[in-house]
Amino acid sequence: MNQEKLNIQLNSDKSLISKENTTQRILEIRVQAPEASKDDRRPDINLALVLDRSGSMNGAKLEYVKQAACHVLEQLQAQDQVALVVYDDTIQVLAHSMKVTHGNRFEIKQLISSITSGNMTNLRDGWLTGCREIAAAAGEGTINRTMLLTDGLANVGQTDPEILAQHAFELYKDSISTSTFGVGHGFNEHLLEAMANRGGGNFYYIERPERIVKIFLKEFEELIGITVRKVEVKIDLPMSMDWQVLGGWAAEYKDGSLHIYLGDMLSGRLQDLYVKLQVPAGAAADELKLNAKVFSQGQPGQVFEGQAETSFRYASGKEVEEAAVNQEVMQRFSVVELADAATEALKLERRGEREAANQLLTQQINLSRPYVSAQDSSNYEDMSARMKRGMDEADRKHSQWQSYNRKRQKEHKED
Repeated sequence: MNQEKLNIQLNSDKSLISKENTTQRILEIRVQAPEASKDDRRPDINLALVLDRSGSMNGAKLEYVKQAACHVLEQLQAQDQVALVVYDDTIQVLAHSMKVTHGNRFEIKQLISSITSGNMTNLRDGWLTGCREIAAAAGEGTINRTMLLTDGLANVGQTDPEILAQHAFELYKDSISTSTFGVGHGFNEHLLEAMANRGGGNFYYIERPERIVKIFLKEFEELIGITVRKVEVKIDLPMSMDWQVLGGWAAEYKDGSLHIYLGDMLSGRLQDLYVKLQVPAGAAADELKLNAKVFSQGQPGQVFEGQAETSFRYASGKEVEEAAVNQEVMQRFSVVELADAATEALKLERRGEREAANQLLTQQINLSRPYVSAQDSSNYEDMSARMKRGMDEADRKHSQWQSYNRKRQKEHKED
């Protein structure tokens, strides 16, 4: 088995922890994917296009979706596979997973052109049907991705966001990832983000239907640029240590270790992860060491691994308080923490708890102010004020989309 290096680095806000009291420490985990070489061929793609055809998709939205699906088909090659699923309150598999030969491509395009709008939105069953198509066609080394597009609320079948997100996580562990695309202002942005976060994929907000084609192609370009799949960070942590992973990443504690799941990573991509640790007092110890490993899959038969460690020295509470802060770590961390707080505040605002939303975000702005830019503070202050007044759907979705991109360190450019 070919084993290659995957870079990982551990940093923290301070290197000291208290002998006398529980200490909060910020652990920064920096993971960088290997660069693709000129000789590497792109990975084989096993794709399911799962498209909402409910009544609200009628008109320009559906036409742009059909155009985008055809554009994606043009990018696929003969070794790739694709399935086509449409859903309203019923589910239709228009094309079972098949190789993208010239003849099959023509046939699928004909099927796409025949799609018309229907009734309600059974998002869960439409999505799971696409995932089953992928599972049946998955092979060694393939990138298995469901692209789920909707413009409305899941209102038929299972609709609970936490249950759907957990389904996405279980499918991800079986090597089937999910990217979600919300069009317009009628969908549940928190549901789609949670499904993408736990499903190892990407979330997209498509404000204008004419952008659907560009966003679909952006997702496809990411897929063919992947050099490592199912990236996982494992950190050995004592059971007595509480933890919180920021940024919405899927994570779980098992067998004495914290596991964080990053999904697939693009060539050369640097991803920062942040964990808040509550370290118990340790008067009997001199030092606490933390070991971390990262591992992933590349081409068939290829495994990438890396490891790193960091240590904290036990000291008096006064020494801990007076110790210098790593400013660079805190600046990067605070961007993510503030975006996380904005996401939670937006959930409160959507439920009508405007004052609580405003207070939550205002409190985090004040805590983060020493480390974030004046422009960031000002932007979030404006968002907090809008929460207090009450937001419309366009503002909720745009604000959540901005927060998602900030906490995932993704570039977000409007046309």
